[in-house]
Parts: sequence; structure tokens; C-alpha cells
Amino acid sequence: MKIILKSFQPTILSACLTVALTAGLLSTTVSAATQTTKSSEVRAAQTSKISLKQAIKIANKKALGTLISAEFDNNDDKAQGGVYEIEFSTESQNYEIKVDANTGKIITIETGRLDSGDVADYKTLKQANFNIMKAMSIAEKKTGGRVIEIEFKNDRDYNDHTSYYEIEMLKEDHIVELNVNANTGEIFNSKVKK
Repeated sequence: MKIILKSFQPTILSACLTVALTAGLLSTTVSAATQTTKSSEVRAAQTSKISLKQAIKIANKKALGTLISAEFDNNDDKAQGGVYEIEFSTESQNYEIKVDANTGKIITIETGRLDSGDVADYKTLKQANFNIMKAMSIAEKKTGGRVIEIEFKNDRDYNDHTSYYEIEMLKEDHIVELNVNANTGEIFNSKVKK
């Protein structure tokens, strides 16, 4: 029995070594792919000619209601270099407008009816002390970055902050995620996006 095991030891060792090297190589490849994806989002946001605030002004001319979210999408196939997806709501209607991030042209306008959950969120947003534009200004002033995504949230994820804005900011070569309380303007839960 000892003789048989001795002959298998190099084979087992080489198999373990092969598995370990393969796992390391796969991990490195996945990490590099993730970095490339992040870099492409950062690069696209950095090279966009239209800011999110400018896109909101453009979209506001074609929509009714209150601004509830706005985001940069670098993977949209409707525009090279990305689009801004901007949503407005009234008590019953939702408007989603896509604006080309390089030309400022409106690409699409879609409308739809709000469901009961969206109506409740809309009513809560209307009562908030800080609207999206004020929350963007607070975040940009505090971080020195530029907002590329913002969305109103009305949930119980944070005990002290049931109504807040979830924000992504472009700051230098990375994206910072943070939240701004919709009633106090307090910034909380700030971190670099991974």
C-alpha cells in the first residue's frame, strides 16, 4: 500500500498545483475584466460633452412632473458614448427621457402609468425638504465630484434615513457612491464603488 501511495504523491501534488494556478489565473482575469468595465464607465463619463444637469434641463422641456431619477448609461446601444436616462413623475404618469450624453439630443420619450407603490413614493418625494437638484448640489459641493446618477429612495434600508437620494459621483478616476437624506440634506454611507 505504501508503494502505491508513494507513486501517486507526485501526481496528486501536480494536480493540486494545476488547480491552484488555474484558480489564480481565473481570479486575475476576472479582476482585470472588472477593472476594465469600471474604467470604461469612468472613461465614458469623463468624455461625455453634456453633464447630467444639462441633460435634466433638456429633458425637462419635454416632460411634466417632478424629477425622480437621472442616470448615465454608458452601455446603451442608442448612442455612442452613453446616454442619460431621466425620469419625471406626476401623480399618475411617468416620463422616461433618454438624452445623448455627447450631443444633447433627445433619443426617446416613453410614458406610462404609475402603480400604487410609485404613487406613494411620488407623494413622499413631494413632501421632502430637498429635491433632486438640491441633493445634487449638496453632494457635488461636499465631494468636489460630479453627479452621474441619482435616484429617490423611500424604503427602510436605513433606520434614520427612510427617504433619501442614492447618488453616484464621478471624482477623478473613480466613482463614489453616497446617500443624501431627503429631509435633512445629511450625507451618509459614502464609499468608493467596487
